[in-house]
Amino acid sequence: MNSDSNLPEDYPEGIYGSNKMATFSRDAVYAPLQLPRLYNLVQKLVGGGRDRAAFVRTHVVFRPDDKIVDAGCGTGGALEFLPPVKYLGFDPNAHYVRVARSRYGSRGEFLCGDANSPRVRELAQGADAFLSLGVLHHLTDQQIREILSLAQTCLRPGGRFIFYEPCFSANDHWVGRIFMRLDRGGNIKTDQAWRALISEYFATVEEYIRRPVYLFRYTIQALIGRDPRLR
Repeated sequence: MNSDSNLPEDYPEGIYGSNKMATFSRDAVYAPLQLPRLYNLVQKLVGGGRDRAAFVRTHVVFRPDDKIVDAGCGTGGALEFLPPVKYLGFDPNAHYVRVARSRYGSRGEFLCGDANSPRVRELAQGADAFLSLGVLHHLTDQQIREILSLAQTCLRPGGRFIFYEPCFSANDHWVGRIFMRLDRGGNIKTDQAWRALISEYFATVEEYIRRPVYLFRYTIQALIGRDPRLR
């Protein structure tokens, strides 16, 4: 069995190496992406926003009066493909939030904080949709559960949790497997693991696998969770 619990059983460890390869100097290598301008440039170059936009436009319908909560909103890029809605984005990176406010402040509210921030928790209540688009694999398991718990409790009846993350699966493109191992986020899980985790919080889960995606040929798992489980 592979020593990395996030990888599928058939993942070829001998070719791609151990966890140490992916984590060596990860923080130092990716530190410049904390700068909003560079982050936006890289996202544009690799196509990070295009497939997210295509998925949301194809599979999610929003009404003009819907309240949308965007976890880890970054510089507010989701507003490029969202229709006019009541938008709340939050992110712990103050630089990202500052840029988001300057660009999209007229279209929504942006908070600097995480899922445990009292102001975030207060304003998120009564959401029609909760977005988590390429965010969770950057977090610890505890932080992931905090976001899922917030989504579970803030959605109104009929609300939806929109999940979009890279994943390891049995049919990954070999280039994608390499780059997912080297990704800035160190917590990419298997498709089965992501689905099982989301299913702990939502009774109904629709699944869409998209591959290969982006310049780096990632496998992307998109899920729509409904019917929050009672806690």
